[in-house]
Amino acid sequence: MKREALWIDAATPGGDDRSMIRTVSLLLPLLALPVAAVADGDGTATNALCVHNASARTHIFVAEAPGAGREVAELQPGGQLCVSGAEPGAEGVVSVFENSASFEGCSRIVPVGRTESMKKYVEFDRCFWSSNS
Repeated sequence: MKREALWIDAATPGGDDRSMIRTVSLLLPLLALPVAAVADGDGTATNALCVHNASARTHIFVAEAPGAGREVAELQPGGQLCVSGAEPGAEGVVSVFENSASFEGCSRIVPVGRTESMKKYVEFDRCFWSSNS
C-alpha cells in the first residue's frame, strides 16, 4: 500500500488530516516500546532504589543495588539520588557520609522500589532514617 493511499483513505472534509496522520504515525512506534517500571506507592520505580536528603545539611550519599550499579553524589537538602535497573524485590544499600573526606558513615538496607530518607546525620552509624524514626 502506498502512503498516498493512506492520506486519501483518512481524509475528512474541512481539515488537514495529513499533519494529524504524520503525528499519529510518529507516535505509534512509541506505543510498542516496553514500559521501564511502574511507580510504587511512594513514587519510586519498582526497579529503582533511591535515597533522599531530608536533613538541613549537604552530605555525600550512595545508592547501590544488585544489577543497578552504584551511584555517589553530594546532595543538597531535599536532593535525591537513585539507581535503576535492579531486580524488583531485591535489596540494596543506601549510605550517607558527612563529607567527601569521611571514612565512617551510616547505611541502611532498603528493598528495591523504595526511597529511604535520611532525616539527620549522626556519627557512628546512628543516623535518623525514615524507616527507623
